[in-house]
Amino acid sequence: MVEEKKRFTKGQFLGSKNLKWSKDVVQAVLKEGKLYSKEEAERKIRIYLDGKRERRK
Repeated sequence: MVEEKKRFTKGQFLGSKNLKWSKDVVQAVLKEGKLYSKEEAERKIRIYLDGKRERRK
């Protein structure tokens, strides 16, 4: 059985008490209306902070 990862909105990340990044970075990277797992959000933010471009699938 595959466990589904919990997914969160940009607003939920911004309202989190355990936010690892500045709110400005989260605001710039994550998109409204899209759901992200913690791992997906972290990957996108790290790519942004490293100045790299994410490959499109």
